[in-house]
Amino acid sequence: MNIFYVSNISDPSEQYLKKLQKLPVCKEMIVLSKKSFFLSPMAIKLRCGDLLLLFIRNIQEFNELHLMEDMLSDFRIILILDNADHETFRQAHLLRPSFIAFTDEEIMTIEAVIKKVTQISFFPQDKQGNNHD
Repeated sequence: MNIFYVSNISDPSEQYLKKLQKLPVCKEMIVLSKKSFFLSPMAIKLRCGDLLLLFIRNIQEFNELHLMEDMLSDFRIILILDNADHETFRQAHLLRPSFIAFTDEEIMTIEAVIKKVTQISFFPQDKQGNNHD
């Protein structure tokens, strides 16, 4: 499973990106621009089931993403909201994210969620932790 960080380039987004890149679970994360992430050469790596970390600053950015809802439906989504007002938070659920994070939360919270999402496999582990591949 690939992990993609998708945002408009902005100070809050870049600050949060730097925090994420320090996490071992995100060391191979691919960064894409929100405006062209399906057209980017790096987007060729996008596969069904990949994890998208979508950084949203405001309701306008959310509305842009919501227009691509059909294209996002095959991916696991974690939304990262920056200073989200009530309306942005309420609307964020329309994308059916696995998790909604906030930039003012501890980075360890999203790290735990990313670990959990990326460890989900088609073959459950038995009680001893062995995969049944």
